[in-house]
Amino acid sequence: KYFHCPSFGSISEPATFVDRHGRILAWYLPEIMVPDRMDRVNQSIKLLRPALDQSLPKPTQKAKQPWRSQGFVTPSSGGEFGVGRVTLCPGGFMQRHERLQDDLYQSSSLSSPAVRDWLSEITVTEHLWSAITSVIAPEQYQAGVESVANMKNTVRTSDPVVWPSEFSGLEVIVNRETPNHRDPGASPSFYDLLASLGKGHRAVLALPDLGAELAYYPGTMVYILGKVLEHGVPRWGDGERIVIAHFVKDKVHDRLGVPRPKFPNQRDFLNRVGAGKKGGLKAIRRSNKRGRGVIFRK
Repeated sequence: KYFHCPSFGSISEPATFVDRHGRILAWYLPEIMVPDRMDRVNQSIKLLRPALDQSLPKPTQKAKQPWRSQGFVTPSSGGEFGVGRVTLCPGGFMQRHERLQDDLYQSSSLSSPAVRDWLSEITVTEHLWSAITSVIAPEQYQAGVESVANMKNTVRTSDPVVWPSEFSGLEVIVNRETPNHRDPGASPSFYDLLASLGKGHRAVLALPDLGAELAYYPGTMVYILGKVLEHGVPRWGDGERIVIAHFVKDKVHDRLGVPRPKFPNQRDFLNRVGAGKKGGLKAIRRSNKRGRGVIFRK
């Protein structure tokens, strides 16, 4: 079957995207971080600069690299934060060893003292982001907490890490264009969390399936079903762009015996916030030529 594709255009105000079955495909929270917290996280990224620089492929290797290792944009002055990406995972499969009986291992990046120092530095902020996740996707939050707890007895390591998030993977990406893509290793019902940071940029998060372009300025957070919705970030112009991408690997949760949560549903969320009840939020449906949405008022 073929359905008419929506065309929401440019969006810079808080929004959710809901399909015809009431499933919330994405949450858009523009510039939600206060400046002081954003500055602290930006400064913490400098701890990762050696690891970021080391992640860049050599000139002779660029043609052989997957797209995730390409598209980096080096600022003309060298930049404040560097260029590159660092992936952190407290427990994951080795390549080509992804059966339920295979062992889980920490990512090699966690052997770096600087990377562990960065994890400690960002722990308070990660706890804040986890609190937000627990409100908008409580089943996902509980599944994440359970999976991280189960890793303590499953991951093969002599130096376990204190992991600050319910997401089982983080990737710090600095100054990279990202082509439109979906996340094949995710579960359809799990959100990715994208925290946009950096300085002075006016990046856009493109969602081609929705005909939408989200203002992706520093301080913005986006929860997105990354296996369902195609997404990408084209060249942004001035400034330096950082994103801390939070993700979950479906096969890792299978290995840990944690079932998938159901799709986040608008009705469930409205019930949690008391919509329609005395003293609770009142849902007001609005529509225009490009689509429809819901806003809430007391």
